[in-house]
Amino acid sequence: MAIRKFLPALLITVIVQNAVCQESYKNSLMAGVRSHYGFIIAHSRELKDVSHTFPWGVETELAWQFMGDKAWQYCYCYPRAGVSFFYTNFDNPDVLGSSWALYVFVEPMIGAENRISGSVRFGGGPNYLDKVYDEETNPENKFYSSPVSFIVMLNAGLNYRINKFWNVRLAGNFNHISNGGIKNPNKGINFPTFNLGVDYNLRPLPYTNKTKNDSILINPWKKRTEISFFSTAKTDIKGQERYLVYGFMGKYSRVTGRLSALSLGLEWASDGADKKEIERNGIMTGGKPADHRYAAFLLGHDLLLGDFNFSVQLGVYVYSPFDRMDEVYQRYGISYHFTGMLFCGINLKAHRHVADFFDFRLGVSF
Repeated sequence: MAIRKFLPALLITVIVQNAVCQESYKNSLMAGVRSHYGFIIAHSRELKDVSHTFPWGVETELAWQFMGDKAWQYCYCYPRAGVSFFYTNFDNPDVLGSSWALYVFVEPMIGAENRISGSVRFGGGPNYLDKVYDEETNPENKFYSSPVSFIVMLNAGLNYRINKFWNVRLAGNFNHISNGGIKNPNKGINFPTFNLGVDYNLRPLPYTNKTKNDSILINPWKKRTEISFFSTAKTDIKGQERYLVYGFMGKYSRVTGRLSALSLGLEWASDGADKKEIERNGIMTGGKPADHRYAAFLLGHDLLLGDFNFSVQLGVYVYSPFDRMDEVYQRYGISYHFTGMLFCGINLKAHRHVADFFDFRLGVSF
């Protein structure tokens, strides 16, 4: 468990340090506070009875807005990156309790040089939940069963700059919390929120008129092949013990835009939790226990931000004797290239709204 707590914190440190170091003397430093109010999506029949509440929360953040030419040429916008603390009260203290999240984010600011501008935020990180599932004391909470989980969120906002110091923001969030299959039950909680807040610019810098230069090479490569090894521990359906999951992925990517690449991949994995289910239930194929291993074909999109790569993939099982939840699944990942060839990352595999597992990976690209 100590490793699982350390790795997300290390990832936050690397992202924020990278953001600060790039043209730091040309970055505005901003502090913000927001209030949230929303609702819970009951995406399963088992969750309907405890989903009729209205979560509320408070968020504080520290962000760097990149004002230099290099950052602007990446997206033809003034992007932000930062870290945020997000407290949520689920309006049901006996069953759902509260969440404390610390997440990092990247946020392209659309038309930031104007008084009214838009923004889109992507974020994720660890969070702590103070009221989780317990078979005897809290059996109604099928959303989450592990105190340490992970939050991912998508935010779209409208900003109004009052002056060079103050900014008002109205935005909407889609928030998802899950432990990634570390412990069951783990339906995951989806709770959209509306938020209103203000930002204060601690180091205001003037916006300047910049010219697009399509000749600048943002990514030094046009195509890339990656081979990675991934591993994690996952509980079976009963949630009693953890079992080893490991596998390999081969991936071919080709750049299709300034910040985008399309990818094709092949994945092979051995799932120890599925093996336990096969043994417990006596699942047979061809007169022998079903194979707990699987192979899949993947199609995806990569968002390329310097040494960081944000990926979304859709996988289709091509070999899976064990009957899984769906024939297809999704993968969401972030990787960091700490050398020209070597990279590390975290990745989430999910069947629709249900997370299968988080894994940690190490790979080589060429």
